[in-house]
Amino acid sequence: MDEYSVIDKRKYPFLLVDKAIPLAYAPYIGAESVCIYILYASMADQGNFSFFLEDVRDFLGIDDNTLEKCNKSLEEYGLIKLESHERNGKIVNSCYVLQPPPFPRTLYSDLQNKALVRDIIQEMLNLAPAEQKTQPKRTRTSLITPTKLISKFYSMMGNVNIDIFERESGKKVITDLTNNGYSLEDIDFAIEWSFDNARDSLEDLSSIKELIAQAIEAREKYIAERSKQAEKEAKSNQNEDIERKTIEAYKKFMSDSEKKVLRERAMNIIKQDNRINEEFITEQFIIIKENEIIREEYLKKGVLRGKIE
Repeated sequence: MDEYSVIDKRKYPFLLVDKAIPLAYAPYIGAESVCIYILYASMADQGNFSFFLEDVRDFLGIDDNTLEKCNKSLEEYGLIKLESHERNGKIVNSCYVLQPPPFPRTLYSDLQNKALVRDIIQEMLNLAPAEQKTQPKRTRTSLITPTKLISKFYSMMGNVNIDIFERESGKKVITDLTNNGYSLEDIDFAIEWSFDNARDSLEDLSSIKELIAQAIEAREKYIAERSKQAEKEAKSNQNEDIERKTIEAYKKFMSDSEKKVLRERAMNIIKQDNRINEEFITEQFIIIKENEIIREEYLKKGVLRGKIE
């Protein structure tokens, strides 16, 4: 179950300004998409907020396909942006609630022809951006605090009753680490890493001072390896896509007689495989075999490129 953090990117961080959303976009993206945007914007109004897509689906009474389609429409119209990236070895999902882009004049003209909202649309046309009252953004504080870090460490140690000395010394440790350039997120990661990899070395929070450099190094190494693997997979996917398009292009250059011969060869290969029941042979399966023949006999031998060119 993927959890998303809501991040407010609107110029005017309050929902009332967004009354134009249901009026202007509903005829084009649908009422369900509008409702989802208003829900996301309402979450953003609360400051730090996170949600599960499953909860949005259940709240609105829609299925996964509908939610995915609505989110895609909202992204296409520049109203939200869903992103996933890796941070400290964990997958972080973000839902950016964006400032709606300016409405094209053609859109206004289209909406003005709709009697239901004609007067309201005219009012919106007369409202210049400079006249919109701005409100200061809420200050967003980190979810990680020194107090939470201290409680987390000693809770993982099995000590739920933290005395004053442990709290004060813990605050000093965190202050020293932040003064040395470590963020609270770094310290949080170091605590988790230390319990997973160096439990016997932990006595109190000051032990993190000796382990944090090693923890961060391990994290950076892991991120580098994941990035390298991702690049490798992306390159592989790109090569596969190029190969697929090349095979498709080759087929277009084949004559009808060549296509017939290719089809017969593919069928012969399939029939020779005793594991395959002919009753379950589909058109897609035959095409896959045809592509395999082209790949093995032409593409890998370099004949295909020369023939196409």
